[in-house]
Amino acid sequence: MKRRFAEHVVLMSGATSGIGAATARQFLDEGASVVYCGRESAGATALDAYAPTQTTYINVDLRQPADCEQFVDTAIARHGRIDVIVNNAASVSRGRIEQTDATFFDDMMALNVRAPLLITRHAMPYMRTNTSGGVIVNIGSLNAYVGAPELLAYATSKGALMTMTRNLAAAHRHENLRFHCLNIGWTHTDGEDRLQQQLNGRPDWHVAAGKTRPTGVLLQPTDIAQAVLFYASPAAAAFSGAAIDLEQMPI
Repeated sequence: MKRRFAEHVVLMSGATSGIGAATARQFLDEGASVVYCGRESAGATALDAYAPTQTTYINVDLRQPADCEQFVDTAIARHGRIDVIVNNAASVSRGRIEQTDATFFDDMMALNVRAPLLITRHAMPYMRTNTSGGVIVNIGSLNAYVGAPELLAYATSKGALMTMTRNLAAAHRHENLRFHCLNIGWTHTDGEDRLQQQLNGRPDWHVAAGKTRPTGVLLQPTDIAQAVLFYASPAAAAFSGAAIDLEQMPI
């Protein structure tokens, strides 16, 4: 097993389930210390048990600006540094324009866009002091380009996240900081499984869905995790500011 992230500190939101949990485990496998948050207590317990000496869980509500700063401050207090940020936490609440009132929209933007901005803003002064610099990976979505009608607010938030990533990369390109936005395609997570079964009542929904992909199967959380670690690693030093689409596209 490679240990590309030995002695690195990773700050990761939404790490208690799905893509976040898979990514956190890969960082742990490769030697990182991971300070994380997430809404699923069972997932936090499992992650702490997986690598008890390398994990620090903090219970925060990233829709609250003060909690975004507390998230960063916890990592600094525990480890004195942050090398990688993975902004993964997001609301995927569904609603067409008729359901998208001010409260719904503001709640979506607070978690999906404002929280990554505030976390990054508060962490950047610390990351600038790292000899090796720092990397911020924002987990976006292919919905950023259009999105389904019932994903209006979600798609809007991911479009904003993509633009924010590219803006920060351009503004701070001389500070040894790299910014990536990974636009994720259809991935077979536990959360997606629950949603699709609720929508269509079929436990085998992913079989038919997978047939729409060139490889015949949906992406798995570990597929995304491997991409995150690559772009966070020195091997991707040439990349910053690009919106990278992670999807199995037909030729």
